[in-house]
Amino acid sequence: MEAIPEQYKHMIEGPSVKVDTHTGAFAEGVLTFAITFIVLLIMLRGPQSEIFKTWFLSIVIVTLVTFGSAYTGPSMNPAFAFGWAYVHNQHDKWDHFYVYWICPFIGATLAGWVFRQFFSLPPVKVKKT
Repeated sequence: MEAIPEQYKHMIEGPSVKVDTHTGAFAEGVLTFAITFIVLLIMLRGPQSEIFKTWFLSIVIVTLVTFGSAYTGPSMNPAFAFGWAYVHNQHDKWDHFYVYWICPFIGATLAGWVFRQFFSLPPVKVKKT
C-alpha cells in the first residue's frame, strides 16, 4: 500500500474539536439532531421520487458539514468518529467521547422522539400472498 504524499496529509484529518468541549458537544448534538430529523422527514414524508430524495439528502448533508466544519469537523455519527479515531489513534480522551459519542446519541434520540410527536408513522404495506 502506498503512503499518502506529505503535501496531502493535512487534508486528511477527520473530525476534531476546534472550539471548547461544551460548544463542540452542543454543536455535534444539534447537527446530529438536524441530520436525523431531516433524514426521517425526507425518507418518510418527502417526495416519492428516489432521485429527489437523494438530491435533498445530499444538499442537507453538504450544508450541515459546511456549517459544522468550524466547530467539530463534524462527525454526526459515532461510527464515523470511531473510524477516524481508530485510524489516527485519536479521540482517546473523555471530552472526545462526550463530543462524538454521547451528544450525537442524545441528538439522534431527541430527533426520533420529536419526529414521532409531530408526525405519525406511515402505514405499513402488507403484501398479499
